[in-house]
Amino acid sequence: MADKIQSAYKASKNIYNDVLTQGSFFSRLYIRLFWSGIDDNEIARKVLSFVPADFHGALLDVPVGTAVFTANAWQNLRDAAITCLDYSEDMLTGAKTRLSGCEHVSFVQGDVGALPFKMRRLISFSV
Repeated sequence: MADKIQSAYKASKNIYNDVLTQGSFFSRLYIRLFWSGIDDNEIARKVLSFVPADFHGALLDVPVGTAVFTANAWQNLRDAAITCLDYSEDMLTGAKTRLSGCEHVSFVQGDVGALPFKMRRLISFSV
C-alpha cells in the first residue's frame, strides 16, 4: 500500500499546487467536477486565522504538503517552533524549498497515523 501512496504523490507533485490553489481554469474545473467545488484556499485562510500573529509555542503542520497554504504564515512566526510533517518526501521537498531560510521550521517525513514523536499537548478545534 505504501508504494501506491508514494507513487500517487510522485505522479501528482507537478500539478499539486495548481490544483489545490485552483490556479488555472483546468484546476478550477477539476475541483468543481470531482471535489464539489470545495475551495481549499478559503479553508486554509479560516484555519490559519486561529493561529495568533504573535504565536510563540510549538506547532505541528500535518500534512504540510508543499506548504502552499502555510508558508507565508510560518515565515512570519519567527518565535514559534514549527514542525512540518508529511508522508511524502516529494511534498516535504516542496515545503523545504518554499520555507528555505526559516530556521524555526523543521521537517519530518512520517505517517500521521504513527507520529514519530510524542505530542506534548493536543489542542483541537473545528472549522
